[in-house]
Amino acid sequence: MEEKKLEHPEKRQDEKQEKKKQYPVTRRDFYGCVIILLIAIFLQGMQTRALIRRGNTQLENSIANRISSVESRIGNIPNSIETALLEADNPFRESSVEIAAADLKAKKVTLRMTAMPKEWKTGDTSLQFYLSCDGGEKIAIDATAGADHSFTAEKEIPFCETAAVTAILQRGDTEYPFDLGETSVAGAVYPYFSGEFLGSYSWVAVGKEATVGGDINVEVQPSDWMMQKDKSLTLKNPAIEIYVDGKRVQKHKMQAEIDDTDFTRYTYTIEKAFKVKEGQYIEVYFKAEDENGLKYTYLVDRSYVTNGDVETAEPAVPAADSVQEGRLKVE
Repeated sequence: MEEKKLEHPEKRQDEKQEKKKQYPVTRRDFYGCVIILLIAIFLQGMQTRALIRRGNTQLENSIANRISSVESRIGNIPNSIETALLEADNPFRESSVEIAAADLKAKKVTLRMTAMPKEWKTGDTSLQFYLSCDGGEKIAIDATAGADHSFTAEKEIPFCETAAVTAILQRGDTEYPFDLGETSVAGAVYPYFSGEFLGSYSWVAVGKEATVGGDINVEVQPSDWMMQKDKSLTLKNPAIEIYVDGKRVQKHKMQAEIDDTDFTRYTYTIEKAFKVKEGQYIEVYFKAEDENGLKYTYLVDRSYVTNGDVETAEPAVPAADSVQEGRLKVE
């Protein structure tokens, strides 16, 4: 029988102490490990939150884009419905209103109106155009049917800003009215003028008086109607006139520079400065005559002299072009 050996307690204690010496774990090491573990958990949490935020942002952007797309489609529905309804109510396959002729000196234009019905029944169809100028009384104009079953009519009218045309198709006892829209008249046949006065001011007498110099530029472009009809525009005796408080102080010829086939530029540099005082106003006019004897007077600039400075005055009638602004006078 094998005899068991009993170790002495002191010997076991010595072995434990020896192991501690070989693999010492101090409190500092323990807390260091804990801190590293917490940092790792924190960094992992930050990365997770960043991924979540990124995912949320992408999701929000995707939802916003979808909402925007849906809203855009919804917003287009009324336009689509309106277009469809107008097309359904429109009895014409084709229609147009155009300026067939213009007499600038007599200030009259001839409008040509055309409408082709979608359906045609021989001997059972007629048409009338109704024309009004600047919202005035409507004028009835009988139309003539052509070989292609389209109706055409022409009417000479005095210049106005816009002409509105309505066509009424008569088929049996039933009328089919349709609005052909508005057409610009005076703005479409008169040449287009644009210009600027680049003034330079030298103030004396403590800002109460100044001498004025600078450059004046004017561009003249043939009207849409002229360009469509391949009509050229030649202006004779182009000149600039400068007024102070309604009194002309200078008049000079302008030099023409044709930089483009669509327009002509006229320039002048003030050689002799003129004087103005605070409270006065300056007007710069461009004047010329075309080959038909029509005279044009265009207001390039109107400025008020105030507080030692110059302020541009408001146009007489705010609008889109020089005719409707009231800046162009034609005689």
